[in-house]
Amino acid sequence: MKRLQSAAEGISRVGAIIGGALLLVASVLICIDITLRYTMSITLGGADELSGYALAISSAWGFSSALLSRSHIRIDTVYVRIKSISARALLDLISLATLLGFFGMVTWYAWGVVKQSWDSSSRSLSAIEMPLIIPQGLWFAGLLFFVALSTLLLVRGLLAFLSGNYAGLFALIGSKSALAEAEEEIAAVAHGLEQEKKQ
Repeated sequence: MKRLQSAAEGISRVGAIIGGALLLVASVLICIDITLRYTMSITLGGADELSGYALAISSAWGFSSALLSRSHIRIDTVYVRIKSISARALLDLISLATLLGFFGMVTWYAWGVVKQSWDSSSRSLSAIEMPLIIPQGLWFAGLLFFVALSTLLLVRGLLAFLSGNYAGLFALIGSKSALAEAEEEIAAVAHGLEQEKKQ
């Protein structure tokens, strides 16, 4: 299962990078469109549509990266006050199972949208007439990958819980403490300073 997770981490990293690039391109297109609209009264046409696709695709693929880095927002008011390690581990499992259940439903209905677009050969109503199966297919693939990754992490977390490996479970799916987040920020700043010195 560790190999599966390592492969998933690689795919997730690539998906996040491509998603970020899509958002950057969409931002540039919108800036160009706005500038042309106000200076020359012309428009690129479809920039807002393409940015919508970029946002949906990058979000779907970004969910997995956020899950692996434990960056999803969690309300941990009760969690941090619980002293029992096993109870906290159980809450982590319930949290991930709930997230998986929700995104399982979202992905199921997303498949219905993609299938309908495929069956009817739907195109967007804008000037570019984009075949909807392309952006919807990439969006659905990101959601499906997230569900598969969530399932893998839930199984690994459950096995760690049953074997009493709570430290492993917390490292895998646990809620980050404020101290852990601060340490990550300090490490990121230190890495950035080192890169600047090399240049």
